[in-house]
Amino acid sequence: MSGRVVITGAGVVSPVGCSLGDVFAALENGATGSGNIRNFDVDAYPSRLGAEVKENGKVPVFSSNVDRKEIFLNRVMEQICTGISFQSAKPADRLLHLGAGIDYFNLPGYVDGGGAWQSYSRNTLTMARELARCFGIDGEVTVNVTACVASSQAMGLSFRRLRQMKPGALAICGGVDSMINPLHYMGFHKLGALSDWNGDPAQACRPFDKNRRGLVLGEGAALFTLQHEAAAYPESILAEIAGYASTMDAYMVTDPDPNGSALARAAMNALTDAGICPDDIDCVHLHGTGTLKNELAEAAAMRLVFPKRFREIPVFSMKGQVGHLIAGCGAMEMAGVIYSLQTQSVPSTVNFREPDPDVPLRVITGEPLKMEIRNVLKLNAAFGGQNTALVVKRYEP
Repeated sequence: MSGRVVITGAGVVSPVGCSLGDVFAALENGATGSGNIRNFDVDAYPSRLGAEVKENGKVPVFSSNVDRKEIFLNRVMEQICTGISFQSAKPADRLLHLGAGIDYFNLPGYVDGGGAWQSYSRNTLTMARELARCFGIDGEVTVNVTACVASSQAMGLSFRRLRQMKPGALAICGGVDSMINPLHYMGFHKLGALSDWNGDPAQACRPFDKNRRGLVLGEGAALFTLQHEAAAYPESILAEIAGYASTMDAYMVTDPDPNGSALARAAMNALTDAGICPDDIDCVHLHGTGTLKNELAEAAAMRLVFPKRFREIPVFSMKGQVGHLIAGCGAMEMAGVIYSLQTQSVPSTVNFREPDPDVPLRVITGEPLKMEIRNVLKLNAAFGGQNTALVVKRYEP
């Protein structure tokens, strides 16, 4: 069975607020969620920055024996499962597809306990199954743990599964992550990926800028309800997902293939899946981590996909505002795609000031760019050479 698949609900817990409206406002105003980490002592760390979740403008601080991912996932599920779209589907027709980060280990508890096992030991699949039971999701439950494309792959899986199912089916998809803990945070520092900026935290992550300083880790959750167009309430439709693809370049464990060919292939396959061509894409929401290797590879991919337009087509990255949510980044950035389609504008990429001649892309700066936007290409890339592409359309009956 085939048919149009639309997004009919959204739930968000993020460094810039805890609703889709909060994220939209941050994109409109260029607000950022970066700051000095509050949830563990960073005095001895060479880098102290993170984009922590904000509730009513404040960072919630939790005990080290709590996995922050579970709290965020529960809160965003509560948002999504109270919606009219979710309630309209029978439990057997509800699916749950999540992207999630690696399991949490309570390092402070382990050290303070003299090496005794005091880890928060439940994995995300266990959490997902419990949420499915709690909210009446009797269809399939899956969890992708595929680094920075995990939530994009989860959304792609929901899209593909719905096209195979009867119109009454509904999928909840997206992702959750938090690397704001001592063990995982130090791991990213040892990789040399974290921003070394010591000034205003809001300026720490600078996607595509010649003077980039590295990434800022973020955290949070974003989930969406997907349905067949025929089963959706028209007033609830936010956008249409029209195409999806995923590829693997297997170049290096931590580095993307600099020629961008596998990422470009994902984009081209997604466009084919959507039944459109590169010239039909109006803007591109890139992965944009604020690291040189990622941005060189994305620029190379853009050259391959848009050989005549790569310098003109508007591009955007959210990571200067919400940080890098790792497994949750694709889902959080889908909120930015929906913003573009709902407001007909490409957001400004914060902290982009000096263009990099080696990344000759049209990065929007200053105010959001108002323009007609029908089709958006969303790209993400991950460790291990994994790449995803989603084509998202402005919904038109």
